[in-house]
Amino acid sequence: MNEQQIEAMVKRVLAGMQPRTLIVLGDEADYRSQIIARLQQCQQRHFAIYIPPSATAVHSAEQWQGVGEILAWDGNNAAQFLAGFDAVWLPFLDIATLAEIANGLFGSPSSVLVQTALMKGLSTIALDYQCRLDSELNQLKGLSSNPAMIDRLAVQRQTVQVMGLNIGSIGLFDGVPTPEENQSITTNSVHQIEPTLPRFITLSEVMEKGAAVLSDQGRLTDLAQEYVKAQHGK
Repeated sequence: MNEQQIEAMVKRVLAGMQPRTLIVLGDEADYRSQIIARLQQCQQRHFAIYIPPSATAVHSAEQWQGVGEILAWDGNNAAQFLAGFDAVWLPFLDIATLAEIANGLFGSPSSVLVQTALMKGLSTIALDYQCRLDSELNQLKGLSSNPAMIDRLAVQRQTVQVMGLNIGSIGLFDGVPTPEENQSITTNSVHQIEPTLPRFITLSEVMEKGAAVLSDQGRLTDLAQEYVKAQHGK
């Protein structure tokens, strides 16, 4: 064997020793370049990519081949498809998929794979910036104006966390919890979900009602906070 062949064999052996992680793409592509760059820094993991049929409009194999092998799945026997994987990651968890998982619906391929992974006890994480209506991204999209909807999605996020789905920011890629750590959220958390969520006070409310709205029990959205700071600075 020459030096090049030996190097290739060593790479294959090392790849086989790394935890295998399935990346399930979604129908959105916000922050894709940043996500790809961060995944490429995770040298301790061996990635495979699954692009659901509905996601092919925004994601291509060419864009993701530098992260890992592109896999095909016919939609049957999700448990068998996940065999050999140690973790499932969703970098583009969207509102529809979150609702399906929170309500136990097996509609989209993403929700089927996530719920199957949870049943198998696999470490499962998702980035939730699409699913936080008070996030800067959704404020720019004009989706942060209904406090009741903000609260509902907050409840759904907590519901899936109780099931074992670890959700948060891109920093999750740096330190992924084990299935045992995911289970640290006990069933008691279910009873804490309903009444304790704060109401988010939006920019439009602050502009319309002024300082009076600040006495309400609630939290300001990012844009509302910036507006209040700007007003105080005048």
